[in-house]
Amino acid sequence: MPRLVKRYFCLLWQQRTMATLGLLLATITAISGIALLAVSGWFISATALAGLSIAGAHSFNYFAPGAIVRGLSITRTLGRYGERLTTHEATLRVISRLRAELFGELAKHSWQEQPLNNHDASSRLMEDIKHAEALYLSALVPGFVMLLCSLLYLITVSLFVPDIWIWLAPTLCIAVFFMPWLYMHLVLQPQDVLHQQRSQQWSSASSLFNNVRTLILFQRFTHSTQQLQQAASTADYSEQQASRAQQHVMSLSQLILAVQVLVMLWQGLLALSYGYIEGAHLFMLLLLTLGVQEVILTGVNSLANFGLGYTALKRIDYLASNISKKDQRQFVSADATVIKVTQLSYHYPQRQTLIIDKVNTELSAPHWYWITAPSGHGKTTFLHLLMGHLQPSDGTLLIEKSSAEQIGLMPQKIDLLRGTLRYNLCLHQQHSDETLQETLRLVELEHWFQQLPDGFDSWLGEGERMLSGGELKRLGLARLILQDPQILLLDEPTAGIDQLSAARILSKLHHHWKGKLVIINSHDSSLSCSTDKALTLNQLAEGVSEVQKII
Repeated sequence: MPRLVKRYFCLLWQQRTMATLGLLLATITAISGIALLAVSGWFISATALAGLSIAGAHSFNYFAPGAIVRGLSITRTLGRYGERLTTHEATLRVISRLRAELFGELAKHSWQEQPLNNHDASSRLMEDIKHAEALYLSALVPGFVMLLCSLLYLITVSLFVPDIWIWLAPTLCIAVFFMPWLYMHLVLQPQDVLHQQRSQQWSSASSLFNNVRTLILFQRFTHSTQQLQQAASTADYSEQQASRAQQHVMSLSQLILAVQVLVMLWQGLLALSYGYIEGAHLFMLLLLTLGVQEVILTGVNSLANFGLGYTALKRIDYLASNISKKDQRQFVSADATVIKVTQLSYHYPQRQTLIIDKVNTELSAPHWYWITAPSGHGKTTFLHLLMGHLQPSDGTLLIEKSSAEQIGLMPQKIDLLRGTLRYNLCLHQQHSDETLQETLRLVELEHWFQQLPDGFDSWLGEGERMLSGGELKRLGLARLILQDPQILLLDEPTAGIDQLSAARILSKLHHHWKGKLVIINSHDSSLSCSTDKALTLNQLAEGVSEVQKII
């Protein structure tokens, strides 16, 4: 059994009291509803038969059946409320832990070069998470209720007609076990294919809209639109097939249940003719059969969903456990912080051309290194290799004295979280207001901060106060300052900041980060100090073309 499947059931077992109570209340609710239908039918038919004669009308007890009907109605209402409360509570407790552990595991990996970094894979992942989280509520609970109600139904009808279970058992087995399996294979699998086709169609449409000018320029727009139309037609056909298959399966289920009603009627009439049961009892058994069938029809989808959720957990487990590459950076103890790069090469999975080819260099603290080159020459890729977000195709990265936690990266794109300024600065850490104010002073955001109505408790993000491009860059620098790593990787840290302000900020950071190893990727080398070192093409790569060099 896959690890994540075991973990799900382990979390469910930890909530066994609430989960078991939910199963019992769901069963009580279903049984009450079935019994209410059967008893009401018997009560109406028995009352009608008793009214045919004066003696029968006077001797018939109207109060006990009426009390039973009211009791079952109240039990069904209370059971449904309690079942919703307990099953949803158990589900939320399980998925809150499962989501925290699952996304925590996924967050450990870098997905920049992995399949999760595209729409198809991420959409598939979210669909799997939805099916996995609904395993208890949408599969186990209705499936358990269906199985138990079917068993109790056989026992109940056998009390009135002893040998009837021989005739009813085959149809029940087909409806309870075979039809869910058939539904899963004929309906759910085509729907899964349809989901993938729709995701691919969405990706193709997005790519078409983003590259419409280029496609028109190279006279490929008509061809691309025809491909998109063909993909849409294929998806529409798959949707029709899935819908048709669902209708066929449900029709077959209805046919099997109709056979079950006919068997019940046939055996009931035989028992009535032999005097084993009364006419009101036969009507009650027929209504009892119809009530159980309603539960079975609901359960057909639930048992099929169990297979869907189980498969989803297996796929997520494989994704979280096997798809990410092992960190190939080597960390060793030493007296000084040094990064030694030997024969480092890298190419993205989608491309065969090396963007970094046999790089050799040594970077040591306390120094600032500036990497300058045109866009597309691998500067950002080199920083991500140092950070561990990407793994080398060949070569070694040896980092002395520092650990993985002591390497910090300021990316090109700074994300603004919808939350307070304190939350955006501290992230998962704790800092005093004095420390935060000093950090804002270093990146020259103190005047902007003084304009905020609630200070560090002022909300930022979409729908709240937004920041300009330069202010976002300063916020990113402030986050890195608060993290206080030993090795700092800055990817275009001054983009969007005017040159005078950028020079002042970098001058302050030179003093603040004294003794650290700082590596900057920038298009503007004029901001470097006389003590900074420039990494030229010859220093990093030898024997490769200009296109393949990273800087």
